Amino acid sequence: MRTKYTSLLFLFIALAGAHTGEGQSAWFKADTLTSLSVNGVKLINPWAGGLNAMQFGKMRLNDDETEDLVVFDRSNSKITTYVAGTNPLKPAEKIFIHAPAYEQMFPKIDNWMILADYNRDGLKDLFASTSLGITVYRQVKTGNARSFVLEKDALYTKGLSAVLNLQVGGTDVPGIVDVDDDGDLDVLTFDFSGSYIELHQNLSMERYSVPDSLGSSSMPIFTRNGQCWGNFHKGDNNDFVFGDDCQVADLSGAKILHAGNSILLQDVNGDGNKDLLVGHVSNDHISVLYNAVAGIAADFTSFTHNYPEKDPIVFRIFPAVYAEDIDFDGVKDLIASPNVSVNEGNLMDFRSSNWYYHNGGTNDRPVYELVQKNFLQDQMVDVGENAAPSFFDVDGDGDLDMIVGTGGTAGTNGFRGKLWLFRNTGTAKTPAYELASDNYLDIPATLGLYNIKPQWADFNGDGIPDLGFAGINTASLKFEYRYIPNKSASGAAVLNVADAVVITMPSESQIGDSPFFHDADGDGDLDLLVGKPQGSIYYYINTGTGRQFAFRLETDAFAGVSINFEGRFSQISVQDIDLDGRPDLLTADHTGTIRIFSKADWGKWTARESLLINISDKASAPVLGRYLYAAVADYNGDGKPDVAVGTNAGGIMLFANILPITITSTEPGAGNQVKVYPNPASGHITILASQHSSVNILSVNGEVLRNNIHVQAGEATEIPLLNWPTGLYLLEVTGKGRKVVKKVVIK
Repeated sequence: MRTKYTSLLFLFIALAGAHTGEGQSAWFKADTLTSLSVNGVKLINPWAGGLNAMQFGKMRLNDDETEDLVVFDRSNSKITTYVAGTNPLKPAEKIFIHAPAYEQMFPKIDNWMILADYNRDGLKDLFASTSLGITVYRQVKTGNARSFVLEKDALYTKGLSAVLNLQVGGTDVPGIVDVDDDGDLDVLTFDFSGSYIELHQNLSMERYSVPDSLGSSSMPIFTRNGQCWGNFHKGDNNDFVFGDDCQVADLSGAKILHAGNSILLQDVNGDGNKDLLVGHVSNDHISVLYNAVAGIAADFTSFTHNYPEKDPIVFRIFPAVYAEDIDFDGVKDLIASPNVSVNEGNLMDFRSSNWYYHNGGTNDRPVYELVQKNFLQDQMVDVGENAAPSFFDVDGDGDLDMIVGTGGTAGTNGFRGKLWLFRNTGTAKTPAYELASDNYLDIPATLGLYNIKPQWADFNGDGIPDLGFAGINTASLKFEYRYIPNKSASGAAVLNVADAVVITMPSESQIGDSPFFHDADGDGDLDLLVGKPQGSIYYYINTGTGRQFAFRLETDAFAGVSINFEGRFSQISVQDIDLDGRPDLLTADHTGTIRIFSKADWGKWTARESLLINISDKASAPVLGRYLYAAVADYNGDGKPDVAVGTNAGGIMLFANILPITITSTEPGAGNQVKVYPNPASGHITILASQHSSVNILSVNGEVLRNNIHVQAGEATEIPLLNWPTGLYLLEVTGKGRKVVKKVVIK
């Protein structure tokens, strides 16, 4: 069976070009080599991180002639970038390939984004939501490098009686489009009640004969034109009432608050007039309003809720639509996705939330045909929402498989979370994952839980890692923790959900907690770290035993991490990531970044690094989304712990460890001399080292059973075996930064 440190048996570890610990070099890089297959077919973007409630726009990210794809997930406040490329499985076919390096050029945004070239310089600019209404970032291109610079923190409009912020509700998606075809971009947005559309006409061309003015509070370039726009308003029961006189005027030569609407202006019937596609927060459909006139003063006279006519868009809540050419034929297609920040009522299936309609007609007379309901999602790990990865050699073949907990999906017995099993069909050093089950162990049949977060650890003290998992009870809505005893002494895991044992968690446990079990004090049982939704980390000592947990709170601000709004929903993992012989703390939180606390003894870390990911040969702290769940494991068998990050969007991102560490097979003469005896052993083992050392004991699958056992130089230290089962164990002995790994057989 493969272990976390198989390649380190009887080897020594040396730092080659020491890591500075000052953020000057990256710890990880995005994994582009590890493959993943479903039904025998390799996915194009397996580790792109999942998608939920998407907004789509196109722009050039690189310097070829084809526009690329930018996707914003409202549920994550996360932008994902894809470049137009060639399908490696079908060379004649163009596809979108995940290219995370370009994500760094975008500012952090919330609620909505629209890409549109307001100044007609050929570079699409970024319009985004702000508490002030609309903020604008101008795209700048210097050589081959692109970036966005803040152009306006807010847009202003001359209202009916005063100059005001051009407000757009955070729940809305406005229309930013050239309504009057004069070359500058106007704004369409619903009023505060969500009943009437307002037209805020851009007078840049009328005043200055150029489209690039955005105005200011003292000299607004936008003017609210008319009492409303389109001569209609929303009625009861999702209907529309026509015949209003909006009094839109011809302004050539010449108060806004907000309820959940999306707007797309497009001629859908080829009559030359711009029709209106509207989504609403309380609707499950897209409404199309047909425009009877051309020009600035639209006049809508009829509507339908069934659009497209064939296979109409139907979401459980708040659909929005986007027109972009996504199949590279030069004609804009239609994409529909829910415009929600959370899965309210758990009504959405976020595994299939991006509906792609191919346009077989023209831009002015589209003919939409539904192609798929999981656009982009079908080419990546997407378990729905709240993916939580873990690693274990489930089948006992010597390499690490991946088990992913899920937020949940609706089924016959309600909304329940599952475990997905991705089996490693490659090797220990060249992993290749294959989806083996989307309902591993069939947990929903027995347990009413959602937001399942797994961890493999020796919960019952028998020396064999068990499967633990947190979850929220669907009936009581309370946080719970269980473990399933692993009844296999060696080889494949033997698990039965019926054997699940409930662990009584601390009384202050709450929904949103993220627990991690770890033997912090080296006494042979598991202690507890809990990342809290308020951002703090609680640390509990287990004063009980391996089978009877009793937690005593040591601190509610472990490692100095206390309540903080930006870093809320903290999640932790513990492992010796830099291989200096001491455990490190890895955290992920609502900032969207991961951090590592390292280079000191337990809880006394002084180095706290966030510039961890190599992007374009620079150590960076990319925003990975919200509600992250990070797991540490050497999944590629090089002896260095890697990181897998699960996202709220239901996906996984893999990051391979690139710390400058080399492994040599020759013991340095001045190194730590270590003896372990007797071997084979029963009852106890004795360790004798030539240097002051720290000892970790690992099971055959790499799970740390005991850690931080202190051994004095030249003094024999006896360790009781606590009735551990027969098998192979590893002893990591670290002194003066060098690690020796010894193999011990217990009989």
